[in-house]
Amino acid sequence: MSLIGKIKNKLILTMCIALIVCSFTSCGDKKQEDNTEDSQTMVMQYGDNIVTVGEVYIYIRTVQERYELQYGKDVWQLSLPASETDSVSMADLTREAVVEEIVKVKTLVAHASDYGISLTDAEDSELHDKAKEFYDGLTDEDISSMELTEDKIYQVFYENEIAGRVEAKILESDPVEISDEMARMTTFYDMYFQCYSIEDDGTVVEYTEEQKQEQKENALQACSTLATATIDENKDAENIEKLAEYYKLDQAGEQTLTPDEILETYGEDVYNLLYSMQNGDYSTVVETEYGYHVFQMIALTDQKATKARKETMTADAIKERISSQLETWQKEIDPEFSYPDSVNMELYDTIKL
Repeated sequence: MSLIGKIKNKLILTMCIALIVCSFTSCGDKKQEDNTEDSQTMVMQYGDNIVTVGEVYIYIRTVQERYELQYGKDVWQLSLPASETDSVSMADLTREAVVEEIVKVKTLVAHASDYGISLTDAEDSELHDKAKEFYDGLTDEDISSMELTEDKIYQVFYENEIAGRVEAKILESDPVEISDEMARMTTFYDMYFQCYSIEDDGTVVEYTEEQKQEQKENALQACSTLATATIDENKDAENIEKLAEYYKLDQAGEQTLTPDEILETYGEDVYNLLYSMQNGDYSTVVETEYGYHVFQMIALTDQKATKARKETMTADAIKERISSQLETWQKEIDPEFSYPDSVNMELYDTIKL
């Protein structure tokens, strides 16, 4: 999968997690009443569904808040390679992913009755409470410029809840199961004594034999320091990061990688070494094609990183599992719909990221 594809999946996963606001045992099907005023603020029409600027804003705001919290407000200034010659901004990528998610939600909701899905009064009431909470967090400017009401917010929450239940029904016969082992992420510190330099023009210059020998001796000395500190329980001297600073190792640092990434990056010998270690262990000096390394195992299975990867892998697997069904349904609902041709981009762009 391309980098762009991975990020789009991550964006869609973010929206799904945030917008499916409750864990109900059943849901329902409800048609949105026609509103002639909506046509004046219509960002797009998918089949009979008129999607207004306010509805799109709810999706945008959800992913915006989560991404700015994780990566900072400058995340929207990023540009990502779309091909060898072109790039796409994070903002534009998000806009497209939001439209894809809205189309998916509308498609799934259209088939809710096929699965006998319905909402209880209590569940419906809880969704209304969630909508009110979201509405109360908006500024007067948000409400006015996006023409938002509690009912419109409720409708978005409602449809996302419905869509999640329909998706679950589709997957019931063949559920997606991603184990922790499949999603495993390992975190370790690589005190890396490099044996090459990179010139300003990108040229890689290998160290001289004398420089390589100096790096090897430094690595052996650092390894000895760590081993002695461990034996003497000298926690200050045992700090591998401070040792890396002492030796001015600007390429040293913490790595969080999948087993396959470790194998691809470091080779089989390092892979076998790392997975023979226990959390907190230090390695001996290891030579690779890049130079000399002393590793500290931080977490053979990094729980936080593994959980995040598991969510992404699950979203990818679900998307793959239901993509064929969704494609068929989408063609039935609106075979001519496409991005960006079917979207009022001028109006869409008024929602700033």
